[in-house]
Amino acid sequence: MTDASPAPRRSWLRPALLASLAVNLFLIGLIGGQVFSESDDAVKRANASRGYSLHPRVMMAALPEDRHGDIRAYYAEARKGMRGSWREINTIRREIDTALRADPFDLEMLRASQRREVEARAALRVKQNDDIATFLATLSDAERTMVADYALENLEKQTAYWRERRRKREAEKKRAQE
Repeated sequence: MTDASPAPRRSWLRPALLASLAVNLFLIGLIGGQVFSESDDAVKRANASRGYSLHPRVMMAALPEDRHGDIRAYYAEARKGMRGSWREINTIRREIDTALRADPFDLEMLRASQRREVEARAALRVKQNDDIATFLATLSDAERTMVADYALENLEKQTAYWRERRRKREAEKKRAQE
């Protein structure tokens, strides 16, 4: 009689754990690289307003802390009416998506949806501007000047940043051509 013992079974557990470890290390490296490679300047730029802005963040940065509560309260109240406007805009964006996927493609339907989205966003922006103007009217002349100075300073910093970035890009392009 021959000894017919079964062949040893390969365990799938060890390769699965090694694969899991490899994926986790890859993800940690990817995320860690993004977090630690960004300069403080890049993080500040990402959180800063764009151009000449009178956004509540700009007002809070420009005004003393004792006014921050007033700003938060005013804008919390002003935002209550925006939910319906954003829902309408999202509905229109879904119409744009539907127009893009339509077979046969209808260019006029796409353009009409795009126009409605622009109009809805413009109406929302007008409301936001009215809210900002109404709040700014509650500030003293000195406070409004502080906000304007801060907004202009942001605009000038951003303009200088983008000019310097363009200058560097053009210099690199010129070096590459040589």
